[in-house]
Amino acid sequence: MARVRAVDRRLYLLIEITARKLHREADARIRAQARVTASQAAVLFLLLRRGERRMKAIGEVLALGAPAVTGLIDRMERASLVEKKPDPTDRRGALVALTEKGRQTAENADQSLRAFNAEIAERLSEDEMNTVYDALTRLALDDPFKG
Repeated sequence: MARVRAVDRRLYLLIEITARKLHREADARIRAQARVTASQAAVLFLLLRRGERRMKAIGEVLALGAPAVTGLIDRMERASLVEKKPDPTDRRGALVALTEKGRQTAENADQSLRAFNAEIAERLSEDEMNTVYDALTRLALDDPFKG
């Protein structure tokens, strides 16, 4: 039997509510285990997996504006999680790199997030997981709203 839904399905609202709930829970878990915010953990994961990055590139990957990235990186630098180095290709810019403390913190945050992902996965079937993953990946990586 087909499920009765509003004509517009309120898709954006459902995604927004779910994202906020998941973010709050992930943030609480990461703060408890790794002592950083979920946003800081996202930067740490990016640098751990891809190496040093320009501030602009961090903002693009995390969908953050320049002022948000600057504030985030400044706080992380004060906490000795990252360091800014001169960019040899652009004297006005800086490269952001992990410190050893940042690397260890990223690994702690990763453990927390892996456990959280496993809990989410337990609530969905394999087909549902694949559908959600494919749909969210397409929405996140394609930019259907530009053009």
